[in-house]
Amino acid sequence: MKPLKSIRVQLIAIVLLCYLAPTLILGEYMGNVFFADMRAKTETALSSSVEHAYTLSLQSVERAVSLAKEATYDGELGDICSAYEAGSLTSAEFLRQSRSYIERKYSRETLFTFALYYPISDPSMLVYSRSGYEETVRYLREANETVLAACEELDTRCLFIEVQGQVYLVRNLMNLRLERFGLLVLGVNTGRLLADVQALSSAWDGDVQVMLGQSGTCDADWDMRPEGLCELSREDKLTYTCRKRTSDYDFALLLSVSQDRIYGEIRAFRRLMTGLFVLLVPILALVLLYVRKRIIRPISLLSQASERIEAGELGVTVPMHGSDELGQLGRAFSKMSLRIEELIDRTYKEEIALRDAKIQSMQSRINPHFLNNALENLNWEARLEGSQTMTDMVESLSILLNACMGRANRRMVPLAEELEVARAYCYFVSLRYGDRLRIHDEFDEGAMNAVVPLLTLQPLLENAVQHGIEPAGGGEIHLSGTRAGDLLALQVVNSGKPLDENDRERIRLAMAGDNQDGHHLGLANICTRLRLIYGGRARLFVHPDAQGRTVVQLEIPLKEEET
Repeated sequence: MKPLKSIRVQLIAIVLLCYLAPTLILGEYMGNVFFADMRAKTETALSSSVEHAYTLSLQSVERAVSLAKEATYDGELGDICSAYEAGSLTSAEFLRQSRSYIERKYSRETLFTFALYYPISDPSMLVYSRSGYEETVRYLREANETVLAACEELDTRCLFIEVQGQVYLVRNLMNLRLERFGLLVLGVNTGRLLADVQALSSAWDGDVQVMLGQSGTCDADWDMRPEGLCELSREDKLTYTCRKRTSDYDFALLLSVSQDRIYGEIRAFRRLMTGLFVLLVPILALVLLYVRKRIIRPISLLSQASERIEAGELGVTVPMHGSDELGQLGRAFSKMSLRIEELIDRTYKEEIALRDAKIQSMQSRINPHFLNNALENLNWEARLEGSQTMTDMVESLSILLNACMGRANRRMVPLAEELEVARAYCYFVSLRYGDRLRIHDEFDEGAMNAVVPLLTLQPLLENAVQHGIEPAGGGEIHLSGTRAGDLLALQVVNSGKPLDENDRERIRLAMAGDNQDGHHLGLANICTRLRLIYGGRARLFVHPDAQGRTVVQLEIPLKEEET
């Protein structure tokens, strides 16, 4: 029982209890209650979303089937066909009345792209909705034979059939004697029919599979899938399946979502909590080290010193120099011990050793002027060695570096200075392409003092080289600048690869600020800066000219540099 009375054991037990008790309770709650509740709510939300989308889509399918059945139930087409076969109606009157029915019944229905009907006795009397002419032509070209073959064995049921990506709803029209008198074909608008399914896929970022076909045509793979929520641990996926079988069709919906997508936040939170618990271990060690150093060790020193004084050893001191209560107690104990020794031996010894060390670290930054000085040294060495090409390259690089480093934080610069940067870039490009590239410029002298946004010409030249000259293996670039009233017109014309439709679309998206694919970043950057600086007063055009060359034209308000 003596170790239990030790203050060292008691303090360590208190610290461990303060760590272990909350950790175990919180871990038990998080593992068995919180995470389980979060998982159940997530799965419930997934199930509700799938069931809702499935119900709405099923209602659309039921409506499509109901509309197809009404062509038989209301009897209008049957009466028209009987009158035509009996000779009571002419061909023209038959077509007029049949088309009127088709238009009235299906032309405004968004579930269908077109409606087509013809009597079995005379297939040449084809009737279709006026708005669905193109879809009707496609059906006759691609799916008519397949549908006719399938309808030979079809009774009074409806048939969903897919041909080359297009779904058709087909129904044999029967009279009261259950004799087939006509065929109705409805082009299914799958985008409208399955709009809620597509929204489900976007909402959960998962894969959606839909099966819509003739009753009894579900393949084995669909039959093996269990309905409802199913966890595929081997594939790390969570699936939810809904299926309905009727006499007219089989309809099934499957949503497959990655478990990382569903449980990602839960797993991340679990890892975070685990990391926090693990992180508490070194914190606990530091706390134990602190308790040992600042509490247990000073008390032990005081206890040992008291025992030494009790044994007759005078002048005992304890190395306790902290500013807390134990430190004050230790200093007072040492002073008392020394005072007792002085009174007895008439000697007083005091030794204090204080050392302070301060270490300061200096950080140095690279000044941009250092780069310029280094380039000047390289240029001087190149001149001494007589290397004109190296001299020109260093001078051009120095110009480009000065431009990229901000030019004294100016956002607007004279055209003459911007042209100097453009020519420096052209020099490097000319070294790369040699005789395969010809670059020349033509600028009005009166326009050289006009101010333009920083780094305007160089990105246009880089865009021309990257998207025009490089794909073509060479060509010609013409750079010009003129004054046009109160506007400054800048042009970059390249004879490289001509623009095609894809190029024009990418350029349009980039200039509109929607360049998610990363193409034409230079044009997008320039357009953004023009909008910020000039509002709607500046314009940028990209178009081909009569010779097929690509022209990039920039028009900005004319403003000369202030003295």
